[in-house]
Amino acid sequence: MDGRERGSPFGSFHVMAESHSRWFVPMAAVCFLTWAIFGSLVSSSGLIEVIRTDLGLSYSHSGFLLSIPFPLITLFALTGGIFVDRLGVSKMARLGVCLVIAGGLTRVWATGLWQLAAGIALVGAGVGVIFPILPKVARETAPPGRRETAAAFYTAAVVTGAAMGVALSGPLAVYLREVPFAEGRTAWRGGYLAWVFALFFAFIIWEWACGRTLEKASYEPRVPGDRSGVSFSIWRSRAVWAVTAALFLNNVIFYTGIGWFPTILRAKGWPLDQAGLIVSLVAWLGVVAVLTAHKIAPIVGGVARMAAICALAVAAALVILSLPGSWTAAWAVILIGFALNFWFVLCMGYPARAVPAESAGQAGGMIIGLGYFGGFVGPWVAGVIRDFSGDFSPALYALAAATVLSLVTASSLGRRVG
Repeated sequence: MDGRERGSPFGSFHVMAESHSRWFVPMAAVCFLTWAIFGSLVSSSGLIEVIRTDLGLSYSHSGFLLSIPFPLITLFALTGGIFVDRLGVSKMARLGVCLVIAGGLTRVWATGLWQLAAGIALVGAGVGVIFPILPKVARETAPPGRRETAAAFYTAAVVTGAAMGVALSGPLAVYLREVPFAEGRTAWRGGYLAWVFALFFAFIIWEWACGRTLEKASYEPRVPGDRSGVSFSIWRSRAVWAVTAALFLNNVIFYTGIGWFPTILRAKGWPLDQAGLIVSLVAWLGVVAVLTAHKIAPIVGGVARMAAICALAVAAALVILSLPGSWTAAWAVILIGFALNFWFVLCMGYPARAVPAESAGQAGGMIIGLGYFGGFVGPWVAGVIRDFSGDFSPALYALAAATVLSLVTASSLGRRVG
């Protein structure tokens, strides 16, 4: 029996030291998994106009489909954060992947609104299970000096996965027009099926690269009877709640944009395929943001000031987007993507950057789970406003006003807890 099995701190140190020496391997594997997970989650945004036409849906119904994954993300990320701290990364990753694949296959063979909504909801549940794994892997495997970089990597995977979901789902559906056993038109089903295959292969890479390693290097449980747990430190932390609120609004804007900006640009004169490519920049620019945010923040005066600058830029761009002109709208979308993703990485990296290791999974589950509920509120409400007003401008003004109000949360992104 070795030191780790006896509960010796020297055995635990050995596991941590070994994982630190090769921290980039689990981070690379979790990034591949995240690409496929988020491509699958956001694929509905790239297909929604085709689905709306094919199934004869209103904007409100379409907004509901775009929104339905996020309550499930919230629920399963909150509970997943608890279980990943107790059961380890590998078991939770397998559960999350199984849920996403099941939801993906349900979407492929859905025949109506509610079957499609059920499949999309299952995908959201799987994403919620996967989410707390990201800061946990970064916090437990990367050495202290590399945790900002590790957080940047998994955040880049989130935004690039979303970008691929928007940009590639439509073309993939064109190449995979024939889906076995599907009734009626299948112009959008192939896009969903492609992401099922992508996730299957990404999961094979994950298991081969580090599934067993992370399972063996399971995380130390808290000492029995210890009442200093995260239910007292995380849920009562004002800083964590403020970061959660900031991520909530960030996701309201991001998923409203990913879902409806193509429609807005189309109304301003852009062809739908070009509008989709422009909107995919909202996510692709996140790569630049997440890989440079931890370098730029000190230059502008710290994390809090950088968050405030980003919020003001997003609010200004939302107002500009409501103005006439196709190119004005395109540049406004690009500005939103750039500033929104800087703001996003500051929120997503918070558990790995500022929370103790034993609380990272639950802090990530709380921040990400509740924060991603914004993805439910935004697209659906914007679709309802569009049906009633005949225009997306009132929704854009409301988003801009909420973004300005969010400045009160900026200072908390620079605070540590624990």
